[in-house]
Amino acid sequence: MSDNALESQGTVIAIDLGSSPQTFTAIDDAKGLNFRTGSAAVIDTTDLSSTAKHKRMGLPDEGQCTFTLHIQPKDPTHAELMAAKADRQRRNFQVTLTDESPSTTYAFAGFVLSVPIAADIDGVIESSITIEITGAVTEV
Repeated sequence: MSDNALESQGTVIAIDLGSSPQTFTAIDDAKGLNFRTGSAAVIDTTDLSSTAKHKRMGLPDEGQCTFTLHIQPKDPTHAELMAAKADRQRRNFQVTLTDESPSTTYAFAGFVLSVPIAADIDGVIESSITIEITGAVTEV
């Protein structure tokens, strides 16, 4: 393992709860983040005179942000995720990594696609959140 590898413990995903001025609140009890999963489309520009495939890169697609959390419906950030799914409105998010100060923070807008609730014997109640990223992810 590289001595320079960033630890995942301490990574933060945060949501804007709609306050003014804009502030981001960490989503408590999150685990297992998967972020920026998309890829650009490949546009085929081959024509009849081509002797091999010609391609062009399409628009970047940032994909999704997915994570699991120990769901607590009365937690303000968890309630906001459920509200975002229900009202189908875009929300603003940030992901902050654990690198040296200042930490790298990415900002993005997205639509909450799912907030399922799962429970199992001898376990805790969890939710696997899926956020569809819209537009570009920016470093702030």
